Amino acid sequence: MRSVIQTTAGSHFFGERKVEDYMRCPYCGENNPDDARRCSNCGCRLDKVREKKKEKNILAYGIILVIVILAAGIAAMFLVSDLLKKNESQEASLPSKVKITMTSTPEPTQEAVVSETPTPEPTEEVSSLSSVSSSSEGNSTGSGAVKAELVDDNRKSEMSLMGFSQVTVASASASSTIQQDGIDNTPHVMTDGSTYSCWQEGVDGDGLGENVTYQFDREYKVKFLVLRLGNWYNAGDGIDYYTRNNRPEKMTFILGDQSFDVTFPDEQREFCVEFSKEVPASSLKMVIDSVYQGTDYADTCINEVDVYGY
Repeated sequence: MRSVIQTTAGSHFFGERKVEDYMRCPYCGENNPDDARRCSNCGCRLDKVREKKKEKNILAYGIILVIVILAAGIAAMFLVSDLLKKNESQEASLPSKVKITMTSTPEPTQEAVVSETPTPEPTEEVSSLSSVSSSSEGNSTGSGAVKAELVDDNRKSEMSLMGFSQVTVASASASSTIQQDGIDNTPHVMTDGSTYSCWQEGVDGDGLGENVTYQFDREYKVKFLVLRLGNWYNAGDGIDYYTRNNRPEKMTFILGDQSFDVTFPDEQREFCVEFSKEVPASSLKMVIDSVYQGTDYADTCINEVDVYGY
């Protein structure tokens, strides 16, 4: 049996305890001791209610903890961002100081030296092309940094192993071309790989100064030229078209901003011209300077010119 005393403030006491020390039954509203397992009025279990209450408290504490962690993380992000911005602003200010200190007294003396060096070279800079000559024995002379050499052996089989491949010729043009019915003598045949076709210049005389220009599909580092000079056509009739037509003796090759003069022997074989360094170029111009004269015709012929680089 329970004894309830209500004070003027509305607080209930059970003996010496306050109602806050008891647990209120969620079903009937009866106040029960905090450690009671069942309600003294309706008999419902209070321990489960107590567990749910604890779970709610734990969940509330967890939510509060997560909020605190998130708030701390956001604050840390803002703090780090501010520090990074300050560091960037400090680092950005350093180079300007370095530049100011570097452009002081040493610069005038350097400029004075540079102004004196160009004086010995006016005669060498009259032409934008550096000329290099090469004899049939492979000896080359000239003032250019890159030299052309007619090598004795044909290195065509080794070029791929050396990392070089055949340059793609996008277009070929010539200063003149002979016209023959049913025969293609245009400079495009100089890249078809066939010995039955050749370019033939079309002017009167030996064709000195006539030229062919290749345009590459892009810029290459050119290392080799492989050439078959003259008319290599063989109809199987015993006629020697190589000796009957003119063959180039000396030619000028213009690659990029450099020019190379090469002299060839009068031999029906594949020649290989090697440059001492790779020459950057997107085009090749080939000029006939002198010829070996044919026995029957004055037309100068070139069967094939292949370019190798990367």
